[in-house]
Order: sequence, then structure tokens, then C-alpha cells
Amino acid sequence: MENKNAQNIEKFLLDNDLCKMVNIDMAKDESKKTGEDIIRILIRRKFLNEIKYMQKFAESLGFSFKRLDPLELNPEVVTVLPERLCRQHEIVTIEKSGNILYVAISKKADMVLIDDLRRITDFQIKWVVALQSEIMKVINEFYGFEKSLDKALKDYQGSDISVDITDVSRIKQSLVTDKGLINLVDLLIHKAIEQRASDIHIEPKKEFTHIRLRIDGLLHTIRKLPRQLHLGIISRIKIMSGLDLAEKRRPQDGRIRIEHADRNVELRISLIPTVFGEKAVLRLLDPDILMKNLDQVGFNDQEREKFIKLLQHTHGIVLLTGPTGSGKTTTLYSAMNYIKCPDKNITTIEEPVELICEDFNQVSINDDIGMGFANALRTLLRQDPDIIMVGEIRDLDTAENAIRAALTGHLVLSTLHTNDSVSAITRLEDIGVEPYLISSTLLGVVAQRLIRTVCPYCKEYFNPTTAELKILNINESSAKNLIFSRGKGCRECNDTGYLGRTAIFEILPITHKMIDFINMEVTLEKMRELSLKEGLISLRESAIRKLVRGLTTIEEVIRVTPSA
Repeated sequence: MENKNAQNIEKFLLDNDLCKMVNIDMAKDESKKTGEDIIRILIRRKFLNEIKYMQKFAESLGFSFKRLDPLELNPEVVTVLPERLCRQHEIVTIEKSGNILYVAISKKADMVLIDDLRRITDFQIKWVVALQSEIMKVINEFYGFEKSLDKALKDYQGSDISVDITDVSRIKQSLVTDKGLINLVDLLIHKAIEQRASDIHIEPKKEFTHIRLRIDGLLHTIRKLPRQLHLGIISRIKIMSGLDLAEKRRPQDGRIRIEHADRNVELRISLIPTVFGEKAVLRLLDPDILMKNLDQVGFNDQEREKFIKLLQHTHGIVLLTGPTGSGKTTTLYSAMNYIKCPDKNITTIEEPVELICEDFNQVSINDDIGMGFANALRTLLRQDPDIIMVGEIRDLDTAENAIRAALTGHLVLSTLHTNDSVSAITRLEDIGVEPYLISSTLLGVVAQRLIRTVCPYCKEYFNPTTAELKILNINESSAKNLIFSRGKGCRECNDTGYLGRTAIFEILPITHKMIDFINMEVTLEKMRELSLKEGLISLRESAIRKLVRGLTTIEEVIRVTPSA
């Protein structure tokens, strides 16, 4: 009933052009509410849809309406106007073209303000209507960042820390007390989390330091910082992660744990020297992402059932394959989360430990002290484990110890880098594992990729062309009953048409016939033919199944999956 009332009120307000009353004082004395105040109360109480109202408001003034996305805005343009003026009038500069400055507003502006802006900027002013919340977000983000940037620049202009020196104690003391640089690095990290980034790249160039975020698998450049700040930023990251400040010639790895929105987020730090200085990559390890339920990973019902059957074995090896960044770690942690219980000892061997979780016994690899995968696995077998997760099988020694664990009654979960599920068998043979050991221990292989999903905020449905259907091997007559969608591009998805990712899978259980083929050392092509005859759903077919449900696009299927 309340929703119906809200809809009726909203329709009445929009139909009667109440947006024209926004700046009309509806009271004779200042103690009463203005039209603008009433509108915001109605929006806050959800009697009026803010986006619909602001679109109508823009139309009534003859202006365009625009959603604001900080990733699309140029910091130099945004900060043209004084911060105090922007906050006072709730305006922000969003674009500069020739002698025209486009300024976003959320309410009517008087001629005095227009004259002030012309005088300050020497530009002609054109208004664009935007949401008040988005205008304030841009002001807070950009001016807050620019303040930290300006302060950091002032602190490091001409100081010893802006050059390569060895006085570590002096650097450390300055970095601990410098609030400008501290805020700068914190803002970068929190911005990355808010933008759903999986990685932060801090890359030194000849004149600038480029800051890039990987969002939904693709990199976006969000800032170019002055080059003299680079050493300070890297040193601050080293202090936060407990790394050696003086070491600049060798790679270093570390971890940072921060709080964001009432939850702990871990960052895995990787530093490597380049010709222009040390490059840093900060990988964001969000527990809400890594510790998913199996239902949230991307399995359909059939795939989930096959995967659970593999996990229900008491001994043997289950392998996950795919390139770096294909989501193997998330699936492994989700699998361990599914099978964990008080009467099982689950131990992981990782390099490094991706997510610290007290439900598991986690061992971090350290090759410098001889603690490699193989040595750790040998020692672990004396720790009475039930389930062992090995981060990656890289060599024969690790593979043989994993097989030994499987033969002695342990369930082993691990990863390989191969293009598909069947190739995992030949990969094990290539590193020297005997075929009879593979056939007697391997339970199944799960190949996976991550595929971008269509943005729900700008999704539209369409009919694919004959050429597109031919590429996907879909019959035109059957395509009439299928759903095809794509994103038009909007603020929520940064005009990409995609928002978020899901996994696609190729699950290969090792059957009796496949065991015979492995022992006979038949070719990879023959094993592929057998797997398809036995009902293997390929990565391409798994992606197409998501495509025809309207979850992803034709372009994404072609980009991510092999054609055969």
C-alpha cells in the first residue's frame, strides 16, 4: 500500500511539473521549508524517484541530465573552481571544451553565481543537471585527493626523500609523520575497493607515475601523479607491509590488512624493479569474494553436482586449471569452505597465502629457507591431514609428493596452468609423472575462466545476426527461443556495458575409459574426442549457456573462450 502511495505521489509531482518550483520559497518566513527542501524530503522518503525527478527538472530548464562517474572525469578540470565555492553552491566542473566550461548543478543557479564563475574562470558557463549525491561525491573525492597530493608535493619538493638515498631511518621517520602522503596512499586503496578493483598498479614512467586499476579484468588509468612522489608512495607501501626500505634491486612481497566499510580487506603486495624505479602491484583480497558459497561461484546445477561429486572422495587429486586471474583461487577456497567441518584437518600450502582464514591450517612457502612446495608437502604428510590444498603443481617433485599424499588416503586440491581440462593430463606427463600414477590418483580436472556479465542497469535485448550465430554454431530457428542481451553503457558500468564477472567451467571426471587411455598414452586429440563423447561440456559451450540466458554477450564469449 505504501509503495502504491509513493508511486501515486511521484506521478502527481512529475505530471504537474513540481520540479519548476525547486527554488521557489514556499513560505513567508525562513522557518518554513522551501520547495527544494520539500523535494529532497520526498526523495529521501522514497516518495519521489530522484533520477526521474532530476531528468524532468533538467528538461524543464532546457539542460541535459548526466550521471557522474569519477573514473571519467579529469582531475585538472574538476578542480578548476575553488573547493569552498563548489561546496557552498553544490556545483562541480565536469568538462572543458574551447572557451566553454560545463558545470554540474542539482538546483537552479542565480545570475550572480554565473557572473562569479565567468569572472573566476574567464570561460562561458554551460549548466548540466546531475544528482546532488554524485556532485558531492566528486567534490569529496577529487578535492580530498588533490589536497593530499598538494601537501605531499610540498613536503617532498626539494627534500632528500624525493631522491634515491640510503638514510632509511630519516625516510621512515618522515613517512610515518607525513599526513599528506599517508592520506594519498589511503585514498588510492579505498578508491580501488569502492570501484570493485582486483588490483592496483603503481607504475613509474619517465615523467609521471601511472596509477591503474584492474576492474572486471581490464585495466583503467585513473591518475598520473608527479614523478617526484613515486619514491615516497613506494616507501609508504613498504612501511605498511613491513618490507625492506633500503632494498630497491630485488623483488619483494608483503601484505597489508585494512578496514573498509566495517570489514577487513587484505592486500597482497608485489614490488619489482624496473628501469624507471620500483613498480608495485597491490592485489585486493576481499573475504566476501574469495570465501563464496559454491552457489555464488558461477556453477549451474549440473556443473555444481559434478564438482561436489569430486569433492566427496576421501582420497585422490582434483585439479583446477586456467591462466592467472581465471578465478582458480576463489573456486579452491569456496570448495574448502564447502567441505570444512570440525572432524577434518584441512591444510593449505600457498605462495603466498591468499586469504588468512582460521578454519584452515595455512602454510606459506619460502624458497629462501628451503621451504618449497615439495618440502612443505613432505612435512605436511606427518601432520595427520585429511585434505591438502597445494597452491600450484609446478614441477615433478611437487607432483610426486601430491600423488604420494593421494595414494596414502588424502584428498589433494591443486592447480595447473593449462588451456583446458584434458591438457592437464598431458601437462603432468610433460613434467615427468608416470601415466599409471596419473590414472590411479587423478579424480577430475576443472578448467575455468572468468567472463564479464551484462550490466543490469543498462541491459537491452536484441536479435543476433546470422554471422554471429554461425560463429557460435547456434541454429537460427532455435535462436528465436533464446535470450540475447548487451549493455548500452551507463554510469554504473563506466560505459562498458559490463558489471561484474562470473565463472565458466569445463569439468572432466576421470572415467574408466579415460583411465585406459591414460595408461595407453594415447594422443591429446584422442583423449579430447573421448571426453566429448562422454558428455564433456567445453568452456565455449559453458559460456554459450550463460549467453543464451542473457548473462553475457557474444563478444565476451568469443574473447574469453577458445573456438574448439
